[in-house]
Amino acid sequence: MRLYSSRQRPFADIRHVAVAIGVVDDGQQHVGVLHKEDILNEVKLGHLAWHNQLKESRPKDSYHWIDPPIPTRRARHVAARCRQILRANQRGIPYAFSSPNDCFDYQTGSFLLGPLRIGLTCATFVLAVFDAAGVRLAEYDSWPQQRPGDAEWQQFVVEQLEESSASAEHVALVKTEMDAIRFRPEEVGGCAASDHLPCSFATAESLSHEILDRLRLLGKTLRDS
Repeated sequence: MRLYSSRQRPFADIRHVAVAIGVVDDGQQHVGVLHKEDILNEVKLGHLAWHNQLKESRPKDSYHWIDPPIPTRRARHVAARCRQILRANQRGIPYAFSSPNDCFDYQTGSFLLGPLRIGLTCATFVLAVFDAAGVRLAEYDSWPQQRPGDAEWQQFVVEQLEESSASAEHVALVKTEMDAIRFRPEEVGGCAASDHLPCSFATAESLSHEILDRLRLLGKTLRDS
């Protein structure tokens, strides 16, 4: 599997773009897009941290990175598209459960907020960035709807939004998406680790177990060091 910790291979080894995944809380993973500037040779992590919190930061050693199975030339294009999207959406992207396809304006990279695009999660943000660059990581239609735990997680998100700075109007819109398909961070990582794209749910789920095992092992290593 093309999954590496920064101890195994430094982030600087990425071919222009990679998927980063780490643990942010017990049972909760977080995923983002690593991209490397050709001129500065600097790797940064673009990720949707929360409602209207689209961030670009240095990746932490607690993250693993995954080298997607795409040609180097295409990887350069995805990285460039990621940077365009980060620049175009400096005010943030709303947090919601919308589908990750066709989310960004082709010319500007701006998020296409509208009746069908209320917002994204950290996982669907990664899928949407790659999708906007012409690389579909996931075979969207193969993902099952309303798996055990999905409704509870979505309800938790709604409650957190209600307690945050999100408007009542936005929360009401998010509630209309409560039956949306959930793409989990480790499954997005599984897509990037797959040998063939777009990746089916069955393959992504299978690979996600190894990713979670590796994340747990890294967490234990970091705690013990």
